[in-house]
Amino acid sequence: MIPGLEPVPLRELQALGTSKVWTVDGQLDEMPSLTPVRGTLKAEHLGNLLEVEGSVQTIVCLRCDRCLGRFNQQLNADSRELIWLGDEPSDDHLSEAGLDPTSPDGLMECLNPRGDFEPERWVFEQLSLQMSVVNRCGEHCPGLPQQASNPTAETNVDKAPDPRWQALKDLQTSMQRNGKHHD
Repeated sequence: MIPGLEPVPLRELQALGTSKVWTVDGQLDEMPSLTPVRGTLKAEHLGNLLEVEGSVQTIVCLRCDRCLGRFNQQLNADSRELIWLGDEPSDDHLSEAGLDPTSPDGLMECLNPRGDFEPERWVFEQLSLQMSVVNRCGEHCPGLPQQASNPTAETNVDKAPDPRWQALKDLQTSMQRNGKHHD
């Protein structure tokens, strides 16, 4: 857990009457990173809305989906989000709050107004959204390992068997000797 990013009751944020600002500097338990997550986060209670904005960054080590090599990726999240406080808002509620219910940037999340805002969870979600679905180490990626240039070498029947299968071969041989071989 990042020190100072403990959950805060929404009622406490409401009582402030102004924005609460956090300095982010530490490691996320759910997202191991090479560098600490650093940045700032601000949340302000606006009646039926919680406005959250922040800028955080870190560097994570990923595995390439093509060559399985490791590579580093910098994650930068600059986000602003409005979170509805209460049950799922109707179009009328959104219009009263001055929001366009048809906007693609509309409200995506709802919180219980008697619950907590979890700043560390918010930071984790914003950084997770910056990660690629498919991890590629870059233009220089060698891709999948290439097969040998000599095709007859791959079809050679006399090549040594994988030693991990030896116990199974020994079991089969002993069962055949004892006449207990079943097809």
